[in-house]
Amino acid sequence: MKALLVLICLVSFLCFNNITYAQGEAAVPFLLLQPSPSLSAMGQTGTALPTDDPFGFLWNPAQLGYSSQNNNLSYIFYPNKLHWLPVFNSGLEVKAVAFNAGYNFKELIGFPVSAGFGYSKVELNFGEFVQTGPGSPDPIGTFEPKDFYNAYSIGLGLDYLVQLSIGYTVKDVTSFLADFSPSPDSGEVKAETTVKDFGILLDVPVLKLIDDKMNIVLSEKLTAYPTFNFSLGYSKSNIGDSINYSGLIQSDPLPRIERIGYGISAGFDLAEDNLRFNAFNLSFTVEADDILISRSGMPSGHWEYQDDLDIWENVILIKGNNKIVSHAGTKLDFAETFSYSFGHFSGRGFDSRKTNGYELKIKGLLKAVAYWVNHPVTNFLRDHFDVRYYNTNFFADHELETKMTGLAFHLKNIHKLF
Repeated sequence: MKALLVLICLVSFLCFNNITYAQGEAAVPFLLLQPSPSLSAMGQTGTALPTDDPFGFLWNPAQLGYSSQNNNLSYIFYPNKLHWLPVFNSGLEVKAVAFNAGYNFKELIGFPVSAGFGYSKVELNFGEFVQTGPGSPDPIGTFEPKDFYNAYSIGLGLDYLVQLSIGYTVKDVTSFLADFSPSPDSGEVKAETTVKDFGILLDVPVLKLIDDKMNIVLSEKLTAYPTFNFSLGYSKSNIGDSINYSGLIQSDPLPRIERIGYGISAGFDLAEDNLRFNAFNLSFTVEADDILISRSGMPSGHWEYQDDLDIWENVILIKGNNKIVSHAGTKLDFAETFSYSFGHFSGRGFDSRKTNGYELKIKGLLKAVAYWVNHPVTNFLRDHFDVRYYNTNFFADHELETKMTGLAFHLKNIHKLF
């Protein structure tokens, strides 16, 4: 039965200290793991900068309201195994997929509103453990503990002068530690619960509000169209009661977390004849998160949910502390073909940790082909299809460095066909 105690210690150490930085404050800390390679590369962000990443709604459900304006179908998965914290050689593996569906109803009803639906399953496997008897080191069986959730989300977006989006998510959570326990009558050690997320996202197209036809004529055939957007985002996740494992007496709080931040995006499009593409874009985002738990006494003592965020210190100055993690991320996009992201985060007892990664897109290539071929098939692919590959280093340049890869497929702008 020693295997159960070893497992509980392993989960507490790896999850609370290296995955979520929660200092042992809450149960099922895997709920705070950012599964998106793209957003993880930007300092583990995702709350305030608009994105069409299929995983985006897990950080802020309002992302579905934004992405549904142009995104109809999208799907993402890991093409390679994601070994979490491989330096420990502990067998930790993350599995995750996400699917988004959305539609912009402006052409149908004459009102600029869109709606999106998202589904994701995220799973953290702890590897295989050997079960031994109470009086002998000889193995009597094996078990494979894991935590996972199924997330279902909806989002609404309104694009009138500014883009306002809201979203709501329900997550069915299961944490399975073992199919046995110290008590002969209690059976497996398992917990199940349901948590909820909500979020809001405001994106302000500053230059478009000033002059929606602003452009710079570079030559007789080439024109540049500058863009500058400012965004604000807020989300609260994992809202629910405490969680209790069958076979164990103690109940623990869920990792309820509050996130708030802002984003800035600036760049320009180039247009020549029937070709227009985003030549360059710079995005920058800052956000802070607070696990809303305050304990008194020992970890098993009294606890309550409490807000400790300081907008000036944690968001504006990007300073984390022993209760708050502050994040910053930057992304450079080139010709809708290549992107490079980097970021950092710090707080809740950890010094600054870095992230970086790159992204390859087929969108820019499809636009170039359509420009030269000018065929209905290539034009359709240009307007409606995209494939993206992500390669990210989490804990970059550190012994904990973890490699994340992702492959995503997008079908966009179908509403413009009707």
